[in-house]
Amino acid sequence: MWRPGVVRAASLLLIAAPSLGAQVIRGRVTETGSSAPIAGALVSLLGETEDSSLVSVLTEQSGEYAVRAPSIGRYRLAVKRIGVKRFVSAPFELGSGETRVLDVPIDAVALTLPQVTVSGLCVTRTRELSRVSSLWDEARTALEATEISMRDRLIEAQISRYAGELQPGNLRVLFDWRSEAQVMTEQPFTSMSGDSLSAIGYWRQLPGDSVEYLAPDASALASNAFLRDHCFTVANPPASRRDLIGLAFIPARERRLPDISGTIWLDAKTFELRFIEFRYTRLPAIPNAEQVGGEVHFARLGSGAWIVDRWFIRMPQVVVPPDDWPRRQLREEGGAVSAKGVTAAIRPGSVAGVYRDSAGRPEAGAVIRAIGTNQQVVTGANGAFQLDSLPPGGLSLVAHTLGYDAIAVLAASRRLAVRSGRAERIDLRAPNAGALRREFCPNTQPGFGARRPVRGILRVLMVDSATAVPLPGVRFVVSWALTAEGTEKPQEQYRQAITDSRGAATFCDLPIRDVELSVMGSTGGRTHVTMTRATTTGVVGHVVIGRLGR
Repeated sequence: MWRPGVVRAASLLLIAAPSLGAQVIRGRVTETGSSAPIAGALVSLLGETEDSSLVSVLTEQSGEYAVRAPSIGRYRLAVKRIGVKRFVSAPFELGSGETRVLDVPIDAVALTLPQVTVSGLCVTRTRELSRVSSLWDEARTALEATEISMRDRLIEAQISRYAGELQPGNLRVLFDWRSEAQVMTEQPFTSMSGDSLSAIGYWRQLPGDSVEYLAPDASALASNAFLRDHCFTVANPPASRRDLIGLAFIPARERRLPDISGTIWLDAKTFELRFIEFRYTRLPAIPNAEQVGGEVHFARLGSGAWIVDRWFIRMPQVVVPPDDWPRRQLREEGGAVSAKGVTAAIRPGSVAGVYRDSAGRPEAGAVIRAIGTNQQVVTGANGAFQLDSLPPGGLSLVAHTLGYDAIAVLAASRRLAVRSGRAERIDLRAPNAGALRREFCPNTQPGFGARRPVRGILRVLMVDSATAVPLPGVRFVVSWALTAEGTEKPQEQYRQAITDSRGAATFCDLPIRDVELSVMGSTGGRTHVTMTRATTTGVVGHVVIGRLGR
């Protein structure tokens, strides 16, 4: 479960001036030979014998750093640049109020993986111990740098968050919501600590029928608890991503709580961290369980700071359609971060096309979104659109228009594969009334050769009066008068439905000929909307109730 970070005023200050009487180690990290400053190197203060860091910072663009020691004593200084073997100084004494200057020259980025040994590392195959240790050391450096970049407010960025309902299997987006970014300088999301996730597991049953899914942030992934709870092995990349090298992880054999397994993907040449994909373990037997999980993508700024630039978590969701047969789908929540100076690891792709209405006519004013990114555009007079700077890989495009939003339906949804440095072409078209009937009322369709008269469906949308947020759990009753053959007195017919996560309720198999429908909404035992009326004049009718006050 992601929790949004605290939004505060932007600050680019790396390290505050040390207070009077503090013990400080400062200096400059440069490249051996050229003396060029190295930005973003991880500088850690170690004890004389312990390898775990007491405090860590990143070097500024000038290569300078300053680390404050917690007390007087004997220390070592470690400096790690991704792709280069870690530098560790000889032990030194630090007296009260002393400022020690220690400049560190380190090598240029290597083309071979630095050899290290990580104590306490569990490997699936013993022969891979050295390589797994080296890959973990590179990944952990980037994870720690990401945590420090956020902690010390090294970036100024914006964040867009989204949530969507997905169809299992093909991952087609059924509907999505988006909230725009704010200036932020702290974590776009935070998770429980590594120790807490180790103690309670990564998913858990809550009172009632709900399940809470938890996911690790950079701090939790870099923790000793995560290292202790998992075993690692080298993973081969898919054929489409030969530029990557993987470090797969699974829960340790003695681990009994729900956990995660997955792969940490690094650049095969520079060994910079690219993204982490994970799946939940010990899930009950549900269809498409392999799609329940998430991804966390990382990017490095020119300043040397690191950010999580996009992420998502995907969870199972049960919905009850009008026919009362529960249907499983997926819910995806995530976000994308925009920051200046991101160093592009791979060439992005682009998508262009034309959006058309249900009759095939180009339509202006439709909003086209690339789910999981911060990219969206509005179609022009000829329905044309183009989205640039898209990350390679599987991606979903959706279209929103006022008419379809009024009944909580996407105007279009397509899944496609974006290729690095390539321009893709894809056209989008709105669903017609028949397609909506098949989607929302699949069990009321007449069979082959049936003479059943055409019936209507009704979509009712409820949103909050103050925020326009969709309101689930609102009960509606649709009623109409029907005079049966051979009788004079009309009898009232009615059906009821409850709004879903989109704030929409659907009524199927309704008469459509000159029939007035009365709709009533209530929540918590209180009726907020008395009555409204609508006439279905086609296969699909819809009513948007006035925004509900709390």
